[in-house]
Amino acid sequence: AAADTPGKYTKKEIVMEEFRFLKPRKMKHPTTGIDLEYLDKSNAVCIALFNEEKDKILLVEQYRPGNKGLMLEVPAGLIDSGEDPKTAVLREMREETGYSEEDIADFRGLDEGLYASPGYTTEKLYFFSARLKDNNIKPKELNLDHGEDLENEWVDVKDILKKSGDLKTILAVSLFKD
Repeated sequence: AAADTPGKYTKKEIVMEEFRFLKPRKMKHPTTGIDLEYLDKSNAVCIALFNEEKDKILLVEQYRPGNKGLMLEVPAGLIDSGEDPKTAVLREMREETGYSEEDIADFRGLDEGLYASPGYTTEKLYFFSARLKDNNIKPKELNLDHGEDLENEWVDVKDILKKSGDLKTILAVSLFKD
C-alpha cells in the first residue's frame, strides 16, 4: 500500500546485515532439500547464583523485547570471542550482580552447552551455579554493558515459577537447587 494513502502504511524492511548479534543463514535440509532458515548467534552463559543456604536465588530484572516488558532471569550474557565459558560467566556475574569469584563457593557447571532452540539458532547456552560463601557479603558496584539497565532481586527458590517466565532461569534452578 502507498505510504500517502490514508490508513495505509509501507512496512520498512529490516536489513539483517545491520544486526550486531544475529546473523541470518540458509541451508539445505540434508534429506529433503528444502531451505532451512536459522540465526547464527554467539554462544552464551548463565549462572544460578544462590544465597548461602540455597533457598534464594539472585535474579536480574531487565527489559526484554521478546515479551515486550520486564523479565526476571538468571544473570547471563554472550561469550566474547576467544573467551571460554567459565571466564565469561564469572565476568557476567561480576558485571550484573557485583559478586566476584572470591565471594562464591560450590562453583560448578554442566560439561557441555545446551542448544537454546536448535530449530532456529546455533546458540548454545552454558549453565553454571554457585552459592555465596556468606549472606553478609556485600556486592560491589555493577559494571553494566552500554545500554544495560537492570535491577537485582533475591527470590525464594520455591517461587521461581511465579516470578519468572524465562526458560533458562527455570531450568537453571531445577538443575542446581539441590
